[in-house]
Amino acid sequence: MRKELKSAMTNNVKIITIDEKKIIKQTIILTILLSILFTGINYYLHRDLSFSILRFIFGAAIYLIVSLALVIANEVLNIFIYRYRCKVARESISLSINLEKGLIYTKTTEKIKNGQYQSVFLTSFSFTGVLPLAFGFAVGSYPLLLASASFIAGGLANFKGINKLRKFPDECLVQDIPENFSVIVYLDNEEKPS
Repeated sequence: MRKELKSAMTNNVKIITIDEKKIIKQTIILTILLSILFTGINYYLHRDLSFSILRFIFGAAIYLIVSLALVIANEVLNIFIYRYRCKVARESISLSINLEKGLIYTKTTEKIKNGQYQSVFLTSFSFTGVLPLAFGFAVGSYPLLLASASFIAGGLANFKGINKLRKFPDECLVQDIPENFSVIVYLDNEEKPS
C-alpha cells in the first residue's frame, strides 16, 4: 500500500504521513505526562488520594470500561459526522479494527473537503476527549481522568495530521488512509467528491 501511495504523489496530489513508530513513542510519553498532570490537578482540587486493593480493582475496572466506551463513542460520532456533516454515502463509511497495530478507526472511501475532514476529528474529540475530562475533574474520579489522559494522548497522530493539513486550502479534497497513518491531499480543484 505504501508503494501505491508514493506512486500517486504528483504536483496536484500530496501525501501527508505520520511516522508510526515515532508517534507511538510520543503517545506513550504524552499519556504518562497527562496522567501525572491530571492526577496532580485532581488532588489539588479534591485533596483525596487514598489507596486500597478494593479501590484499585474498582478503579482499574472503571478505567477499562471508560476507555472502551470513549473509543466506541468516538467512532460512532465519526460515523455520524461523516454521514451527516460531510454528506458521504452510507456505503462508503467503514469501521475497522487493526489488532496488529492496536487501532480502531472509522473512514470513508470518498474524498471529502479538507475543512470537513478536520472538523470530523475536532468535533468528535471535543465530545469524547474534553467533556469526559471536565466531568472527571468535576467528580474527582482518578480512573476517569486517567482514561481521558489515554484517550487525549491517543489523538496525537490526528492533531499532528491536522497541523500538516492546515497548509492546504479547506476546499481541497482529502482521503484518509488511517491504517497507514496517511492522508492523500488532492489539490486539483476540478475534482469533485465521488
